[in-house]
Amino acid sequence: MSEILISDVTDDEILYRRILDDFYEVQNDGTFKFKSQAFTDVEFRTSVNRAKLCDNDPKRTLGKFSGGVVSLVARDVRAINDIIQYDKNKNPIQTFIVDVEHVPIINHPIEPDNLAHAEIHTIPECPNSRVFKRLRERLVLLANARQWELAPRGLL
Repeated sequence: MSEILISDVTDDEILYRRILDDFYEVQNDGTFKFKSQAFTDVEFRTSVNRAKLCDNDPKRTLGKFSGGVVSLVARDVRAINDIIQYDKNKNPIQTFIVDVEHVPIINHPIEPDNLAHAEIHTIPECPNSRVFKRLRERLVLLANARQWELAPRGLL
């Protein structure tokens, strides 16, 4: 088997995220509002695909799922600078940096191989769901600003 090449995600890279049908709403003006649950992950690391490693084809990110694909720019993700952990008295105790890391999926027992896979995460690692929710809410704002790369069938 050939060696897997891990490479840095550059600031100008486009990142694709699959949004399943239950995780967006159509607004009265025809735009879409994505829900923060669309960016959830049990390990507090949001999965995305690097567009350039999937031939800039959002269909490869959607796969056989029902929904659509949004895009984010790595620079915008890294510019998120207000992820803060607070103590029980609402005093800030830790600030987090947001980054994007190339994490190819190879020989996973459930998921198919995906050399374009990357993860959005915090440094230090996200300690709990409350902090992760703040990150998800910021990612939603970025997705809402860009709207669909690949809209769900029949919507546009």
